[in-house]
Amino acid sequence: MLHRSVKTARVWGAGIALSSLLTGGAYAADPLTKAPPVPYAETDDFWTRPYLFGDLGRTKLKEQGIDLGLTLGNESVGNLSGGSRNTAANAGQLWFGAKLDMGKLAGIQGGTVGLTLVQRFGDNLNTEAGIPALQLTNEVFGRGNIFRLTQLYYSQKLFNDQLELKGGRLPVGSDFFFGLCEFINLTFCGGQPGNIQGGYIYNWPVSQWAGVVHYNFAKDFQLSVGVYDANPNYLTTSSPSIYFLPGVPGSNPATGVLVPVELVWAPKSPLNGTWRLGGWYDSASTIDGGLPGVVQVIPGVGGVPTQFLGDQRGRWGVYESILQRLTVDGPGALGWYTFLNTTVADHRTSFQDYQIALGFKHTGTFYWRPEDEVGFAVGTTHVNSAAFGPNAGGNEVPIEVWYGWQATGWMNLKFDAQYVINPGGRGFNAAGVKTDNAWVLGMRTEVHF
Repeated sequence: MLHRSVKTARVWGAGIALSSLLTGGAYAADPLTKAPPVPYAETDDFWTRPYLFGDLGRTKLKEQGIDLGLTLGNESVGNLSGGSRNTAANAGQLWFGAKLDMGKLAGIQGGTVGLTLVQRFGDNLNTEAGIPALQLTNEVFGRGNIFRLTQLYYSQKLFNDQLELKGGRLPVGSDFFFGLCEFINLTFCGGQPGNIQGGYIYNWPVSQWAGVVHYNFAKDFQLSVGVYDANPNYLTTSSPSIYFLPGVPGSNPATGVLVPVELVWAPKSPLNGTWRLGGWYDSASTIDGGLPGVVQVIPGVGGVPTQFLGDQRGRWGVYESILQRLTVDGPGALGWYTFLNTTVADHRTSFQDYQIALGFKHTGTFYWRPEDEVGFAVGTTHVNSAAFGPNAGGNEVPIEVWYGWQATGWMNLKFDAQYVINPGGRGFNAAGVKTDNAWVLGMRTEVHF
């Protein structure tokens, strides 16, 4: 363990040493959360260009309908107190993305083909440090250190973009829920329903065969409905037939379907925002571990009674998600932003039955650093009161703050601190031993190649 901590510390030191050599403000570029990097300038300046290796012809390809990107996201975190060990961990992901504009390439106006491949790596700080938290303190860890097919889809917009039909391999969070991920604690990152119901709602980088319809029925309003193949084998890390190669929908076997429905209001600038109200239904009736189940007896083969767990009424949940700009402090994105997410899951089947997160971000922290940002968030995850064990009915409360430094046009660094109150709900580990609140320091590095 000491060897791993020293190795991780060296990684931190190398990253900080590199960052201290870099200067100049440039375009902020968090993955999947902001607009793509600015168009490549004719003057190729190493410090301000949007890609580490330069344009490499990608601007010309984009003009022809082929948009390519390669990005590395890395999170180095260390436990200062809480848990059972003071140690550090590092985790990250490298992902390749491609979008093909079928209007430019094949004359099919409104058509798009999308592909995303993700390779994850690293360790889970909660496990390494013995922190019994409900939510990851380095959110990028998870779903196996493997090469995954995260997106492979075709999208077609019709009737002047009023209707969009989309199908293929999709993560449910790509079209539903709250998609921003600007914090390191999982409570504030990605699709919230998947944070507390990860056993059957699969966030990035896991994908499922799915079909989605987006309908813009009025100005600034959209209604979305999706149908996703519910199959736990998408989580496998031992065979590429499902997690990478396009498997057969409904095979191995499927447990049913997941159906999310969402209403979106998206007010426009200057105070633009995205207000989501939705819910989901999953046709399976599996009950999370740690909860009392409903045992029913049905006639079996030869008249022998058969018992099974579950009441065959499916499982469901509701959510709201608000992302809203509060002020316009200058040109472009300068100003204050806020988000508020609330998810309530079916208490009959859910060990974690609700989660709430509130956060704020300011872009342009200093006038001489217009692309730098600062963020703050507080949230809670609740353990079902009907659960077994000492954490029943408890709340885990993370608080997180970070400073985002746009070191170059192609690299963004976030210096981060977390304080997790009652990790696990009431702060008891698996052995029923009370643990302290956790202080976690970290740094997120993001590089666009």
